[in-house]
Amino acid sequence: MIKAKSITICILVTFLLAAFAGSSLADEKMTVVGVVTEDGLIVDKKGLIYEIGENDNLEAVVENTGVKVEVNGTVVEDDGGNKIIMIE
Repeated sequence: MIKAKSITICILVTFLLAAFAGSSLADEKMTVVGVVTEDGLIVDKKGLIYEIGENDNLEAVVENTGVKVEVNGTVVEDDGGNKIIMIE
């Protein structure tokens, strides 16, 4: 009986840790500073590439090709590991 309780507690702790780890990987609000490429991407000084998500601000940023910009938004990561910023 004690062994069954120990196993149940271990499983519960594992699920809780997985839930907290998943929440830390959730969408993150941040500021991205980088240069807008001809493809409409933003490349920061570390070389990270951000795709600009579809919204009303997309066209305004893309018009600044070759210019260093600072944008605020929510960064999400798609299934392929690509970072997408939804500009606020």
